Amino acid sequence: MNDLDLRPHGWTLWILPRPMRHRLLIAAAQVAHEQPLSVLDCGRQFDATVVARAARGRLEVLERLQVQRAFTCFEAARLIELHASSPLPVLVLDLLATFQDENVPFEQRRHLLAGTVQAFQALNRGAGLAVSIHPPPDTPEARWMLDQLRAAASQVLAYETPAPTASQPGLF
Repeated sequence: MNDLDLRPHGWTLWILPRPMRHRLLIAAAQVAHEQPLSVLDCGRQFDATVVARAARGRLEVLERLQVQRAFTCFEAARLIELHASSPLPVLVLDLLATFQDENVPFEQRRHLLAGTVQAFQALNRGAGLAVSIHPPPDTPEARWMLDQLRAAASQVLAYETPAPTASQPGLF
């Protein structure tokens, strides 16, 4: 996986299988070696242990990370809206996790996601933006959300979990 591409005037959508989330956290720690970074965690993906290990325990690196969590699509949309004029680069972890809540009517989630995508356009004029999602379930609603993010992103990077290699064990 390449380093996070956090440059102004464009944003990257990362589509990552769950087992690869640690690589994204390591990349976030690498960014924090150079500059401050806002991390918006929408899917409880931020593992401080992984980040601390990647920062080699350097406190000044960890202090450059500003982590905020959202547990609902309402909170996620509000956090992203609040960061729209942020001077810091922003990493959004597992955005669609909060938008898959079936207790919230789809029309409301659709409206919130549309506002979030507009906020992304404002954010990408700032210091940079990267958004990660996990491959969503195969439902019409999830496909619509994924299509909206793909269409709005400047760059889409999709990764797949490598298939396990089959090997025949020896008899002796």
